[in-house]
Amino acid sequence: MTECIPPTKSQYILTHCMNSQKIQETFPGHHVVFIKSNLQASLQREWVLHGHQRYLDQTPKHSVSRLEHYWAFRAPCWPDIDYEYQIDQLSENIKQELELDYAKVVNGPVDAVPGMLVQLTQNIINKINSAYEIIQWHLDYYDQYPVDFSCAQQVVNIDCDCNEFGALMQVELNRYQSEIFNQVWDTVHEQ
Repeated sequence: MTECIPPTKSQYILTHCMNSQKIQETFPGHHVVFIKSNLQASLQREWVLHGHQRYLDQTPKHSVSRLEHYWAFRAPCWPDIDYEYQIDQLSENIKQELELDYAKVVNGPVDAVPGMLVQLTQNIINKINSAYEIIQWHLDYYDQYPVDFSCAQQVVNIDCDCNEFGALMQVELNRYQSEIFNQVWDTVHEQ
């Protein structure tokens, strides 16, 4: 939880913290009701609804460096270079060929199937990275603030409470399924 929480007179405060002692320290005097659910299903829902897009929005967009491009594009007879500034020292015909292809790679849409495969691969990599990030962040958070219901006035367990809210939330959590998320979850928990 954030150490600098603004004071509130709100009757309801929503937090993902499941440590009742930390909540009582941060929000003294508030009635605490915990909603307990399957962590994997809850994080998967968050990831599908907001987490993956948040990851994409926060991830800096990388362009291909000129040196990386050179090594990927170069003909076997072209010289070995170690620094980007050395590209400017190449012969004019090599520089022209490089500049044309570099402009296509960086600026232009690629219509060929291999380009589409590159984009699909990058989308999958982004999904794996965003799933890993949200899972690991929460696992680290719950290591720092372990789940503790000792000061809770009420615990609603949506996985086994037989009430309308529990049934609704079970349906809601089951709506969001991703093989990629589940594979990342399994991999993180195998480590």
